[in-house]
Amino acid sequence: MGGTTIKKLTFSLLCMTFLLTSGCAGLGDYDISLPGGYSVVRTSAHQVTISRQVSEGVWGERVVPAKVVQIAWDERYILAKQVGLMNDPMRTNSSYQIPDESVVGYWIIDIQTDETRGPMTEEDFAARRKQDGISDSLILKTIQR
Repeated sequence: MGGTTIKKLTFSLLCMTFLLTSGCAGLGDYDISLPGGYSVVRTSAHQVTISRQVSEGVWGERVVPAKVVQIAWDERYILAKQVGLMNDPMRTNSSYQIPDESVVGYWIIDIQTDETRGPMTEEDFAARRKQDGISDSLILKTIQR
């Protein structure tokens, strides 16, 4: 084989490897550490939850179910906005779920007491924030990794 043929073959193999692995599940998974031992945990595109971290890479029961789309926190509170999931109507023989924007819940985790409140409507969330004295400067932001 000539040098050019080997380079073309190597390039082709690299391209195929990249294409095959870029679509693999797990490559976009991550976790974001939050105060109080909590984490945002992403195990797939729509399975984004808040759980308490048990040990390195191990999480306990979900505190806020999927799909967590916005979060904010300080030393006392974790706030979250969550949209529900529904079965994908385009995949009739699958349990694949997609966001259901008509189902929205707001959550407050009190880090000091480990109390979780939610899901709440936006109005109830605003009232509870005021009742608990949660600063208006704590603003929900879209999760980005």
